[in-house]
Amino acid sequence: MAARLLQSCSIWFWIALFFFTFVIFQRSGTVLPTVGHRRHGPLTVQERFNRSEQAWEDSVKRRHKMRDSYKLPGITPLFPAQVHGNFDDYPYTIWDFFPAVWSCPWDIQRVGRLGDGGKWVCGMSKYEERAGQTLEAQQPNFKPKKNDNATIIYSFGVNDESTFEEEMLERLPNAELFAFDFSVNDFGPQLLPNSRPRAHFMKVGLGAKDEPSKTPPFYTLQSLMAHHKHDYIDIFKIDVEGAEYVAMSAFMDYLKVQGIDTLPIGQIMIELHLQDDENVTTPSVLSWWERLESFGMRPVWLEVNLLAVALGRYVEYVWVNANDVKSVLLDE
Repeated sequence: MAARLLQSCSIWFWIALFFFTFVIFQRSGTVLPTVGHRRHGPLTVQERFNRSEQAWEDSVKRRHKMRDSYKLPGITPLFPAQVHGNFDDYPYTIWDFFPAVWSCPWDIQRVGRLGDGGKWVCGMSKYEERAGQTLEAQQPNFKPKKNDNATIIYSFGVNDESTFEEEMLERLPNAELFAFDFSVNDFGPQLLPNSRPRAHFMKVGLGAKDEPSKTPPFYTLQSLMAHHKHDYIDIFKIDVEGAEYVAMSAFMDYLKVQGIDTLPIGQIMIELHLQDDENVTTPSVLSWWERLESFGMRPVWLEVNLLAVALGRYVEYVWVNANDVKSVLLDE
C-alpha cells in the first residue's frame, strides 16, 4: 500500500514539475514557438514593409477581379453609376480600384494648411530625425551647406499658397526645396524670409517634352533634375491640373530607356484629376497606375478633395517607393 502511495505521489510530482517548468519557460519566451505562436515585441520596419507588400498584392488581385466583373461594353466609365437605378449593377467609382492599403511604416502627418494646399507626409518624424542628425548643433544662426546630405523636395504647382513649402523648410533645416509653376511668378506670401535661402523657384511648366521656346517654357522632370544636378528626390509634391499623367509617363519612358526600374523618388504627394474625359479613361488610368506600381510606388494615403466632391474628380494620394533603398523610411 505504502509503495503504491509513494509511486502515485512520484507521478504527480513529475507532472507538477513539468507543468511548472512549461509555464515558466512559456512566460520567458524560451519555449520553441508552435504553429500560430505570437511573437513578442514590435515589428521591425522590414516586417512592416513585408506585410504591407502582401496586402498590396492582395489588393491588386481584387482590382483585377473587380475590373473583370464590372467590365462594360466598350470603354468602362470612370463613374458608371450615374443614376440610382444602375448603382446595383455598377457599385464603384474609378477610385475604388486603388485603395491605399500599403501602410506607412511610420507616422502620417499633415504639413501645410488644412484643406486645399496642405499635404499628408509619410514618416515626417523620420525626416526630422535625419535633419537633427545632419546638423550637429541646433543653433538659430547655423547655415547648412547646400545639398550637404540635404532632404531634396520638389514641388510642382505652387499657385499662391505656400504653407506646405514653408512648413517643410521650417521643420527640416537640412531641406532644399525646388518649386515650379508656370502660372505665377514666385512663392505665395506664406513663405517667410528666413526660408528664402533654401527655397528655389522656376517659372516653368512640367510636361512630356522639353519646350524651351514656349512662354513660359515647359520641361520634363528628367531635364529639371539634370538642371539642378539631382539624381534623387526625397519628397515629390505634384498638383498640375491633369498634366500629371503625361509628365509621369514621359519620366517612366526615360527611365526605361536608361534601364532603371525604380523611380528615383522616395515618396510622392499627388492630386489626380479626371477632367479630360477624352484621354483619361478607366483603361488608361489603370494602365498608368500599374506602370507606376511596377516602378515601386505604393499608395499609403487617400484623401478626396471635398471641394470637388460633387464630381469626385480630384483625389489626393500619397505613394511610398517600396523599392527605394535610399529612403529614410527604411531606417529602423
